[in-house]
Amino acid sequence: MEEIFIVKMIKKSFLQYGRDLVETPLTKEEYTALIQRVINDRTEQTEWYEVVEDVVYSYVTNQE
Repeated sequence: MEEIFIVKMIKKSFLQYGRDLVETPLTKEEYTALIQRVINDRTEQTEWYEVVEDVVYSYVTNQE
């Protein structure tokens, strides 16, 4: 259940950067890596959306 929520947030975050994942989808490996990074980076003091935004920003700007 948690992963479905994260995927939806990732898709929404990519739209903010002008990347429509319907037209240019990520591979399964890319989704898995992003989801794992979000789960690993989240702490009790951070909100899901903050972590997703940071992870997607890093991915979009090639800072991984």
